[in-house]
Amino acid sequence: MSVPTSGDRRPAPHSPLRGLVASHPVVAFLVLAFGFGWISLIPILLAENGFGVVPVELPVTVVQTIATVLGLALPAFLVTAASGGKEGVRNLVGRLLRWRVGLHWYLFVVFGLLLGVVLTAIVLHGAAPLGALAQNWALVFTVFLPGVVVPFLHTNLWEELGWTGFLQSTLQDRRGPLVASLIVVPFFALFHLPARFVAGWIVDEHTPLAQVPSAALGYFVSTVVVAVFLRVLIMWIYNGSGRSLIIVGLFHSAFNMTIGTQVMPELLNLPASETSLMCLGVLAVLTVGVVVFTRGRLAYKARPAGAVGGAAQPSVG
Repeated sequence: MSVPTSGDRRPAPHSPLRGLVASHPVVAFLVLAFGFGWISLIPILLAENGFGVVPVELPVTVVQTIATVLGLALPAFLVTAASGGKEGVRNLVGRLLRWRVGLHWYLFVVFGLLLGVVLTAIVLHGAAPLGALAQNWALVFTVFLPGVVVPFLHTNLWEELGWTGFLQSTLQDRRGPLVASLIVVPFFALFHLPARFVAGWIVDEHTPLAQVPSAALGYFVSTVVVAVFLRVLIMWIYNGSGRSLIIVGLFHSAFNMTIGTQVMPELLNLPASETSLMCLGVLAVLTVGVVVFTRGRLAYKARPAGAVGGAAQPSVG
């Protein structure tokens, strides 16, 4: 019996499933994201928060965190491990924990949209919003900042790990940053669709079954429109900040707070519908400006061929 020498040894071949995932990382991620994410939302959709099939009310924040971690963060790590191995996972974790960026990035992502809404309100309504801000400025520290930091920690950081850290980052190496952002838009909107039918998540009230089709279509279309600007601007923030997911997650959370009804209407003494439209307007202007100024490159710098998670991936399909 011959004994194999060290030169005869070969690394164990990858399993067919792992090879398939590595060859089609984007498709694999989306299948896992919708599979894990939507399945994890079934209990709350059946509970009193949803359609009331089961007489129990579930905590929205806990379910939101579980769905985000299982539906976006976990698939990002699984597909990265299959396609990039340990080095790929280390790279992803490094981007997840990258906090050493310029102070201007923190100030921009947290306060940029808020400042834009304040300036827009002053242009449209004169000094009245400024007077309201002078009276209610403490809300920035007691409501706005906690409303940014807490969801960032339990949801938005993990959400952007999937959408930006894996999906958009993978796509931009083959399709370019602008096209990559637009490709992600419909999947981003569709992933959030079940949350529209959980009272206390996207909307406060319950949705009658008869209104589900029209509500679903309306929400999907409106989310797609908003997401076009949001995903493109986030791509620029990600690339410009040195691919920091902390910065991206903070911006996503700050956007939710600025467009929402928790603080801006009271801060400026204006109707919630108006402050939300102002936020969307500021987002759109910033996004168009960034696209024009960068000529669609969105601060993207191609990684060397062969870099983990870079252009050397066999396919993005």
